[in-house]
Amino acid sequence: MELLSEITTAISRYGFNLIGTATVESYEALVPPQYHVASLLPQAKTLVVIGNGGSAFWEGFRAHCAARPGYLREHEHPLDDYTVQVIEGALTPLLEHSSTRYRYLYPFRFWTEPVSFMHLARAAGLAGPSILGVVIHPTYGPWLALRAAILLNQELSTPPVAADFDPCPTCTERTCMTACPASAVSINRGWDITACVQHRLQVTHDCGDRCQARYNCVYGREHRYPSEELQYHQRQSFIEMRKYFKNK
Repeated sequence: MELLSEITTAISRYGFNLIGTATVESYEALVPPQYHVASLLPQAKTLVVIGNGGSAFWEGFRAHCAARPGYLREHEHPLDDYTVQVIEGALTPLLEHSSTRYRYLYPFRFWTEPVSFMHLARAAGLAGPSILGVVIHPTYGPWLALRAAILLNQELSTPPVAADFDPCPTCTERTCMTACPASAVSINRGWDITACVQHRLQVTHDCGDRCQARYNCVYGREHRYPSEELQYHQRQSFIEMRKYFKNK
């Protein structure tokens, strides 16, 4: 457990304030074989799942950029690069010192290392499902992101914070559904990806600076991302949507 404490301390000041653990077996039991991870590090026993909740990650990222003029211009994917620099810069010395066998995993490398981070969060008890197409946290609501994971050949564990957390079926307000201008969120269907994307590609103004459904979720409202971060993520998702449908 000392190693897990050291990992948590080393990256928390950069905005990585959510840490969970899952056994390789518990994660692989949730996903089809193409998403298994055992072959990536045959000795692996544990997955340490790293994320952020609320505005802490963005604050860390902005401080990083402020100390490096030109950083945003020089990096095509600045948030991803920030993640790699912090995670590997802060944790590699710790892992090497502990003689641990390890391998870093990232959601933005899915096409070469297909790992389901949403299922990782579930296996680690770090977040539960939602009808918004994102996982949800008891404190931060939908205002969290999964940034990285580490495969380790050690047995580490931390108590789950969201075991069996599944709030949408019993939510009575459901403001996420009424707020979505595309009517793309439903308690029965969940997130209708096609309806969401088609609306955003045709009507750019009402979802241009934020996802209205996510913004109006009743959970974690006090932890909503700042406007600058909301706009950044919306721009990036719109770029990816246009790329995808251009290639269809």
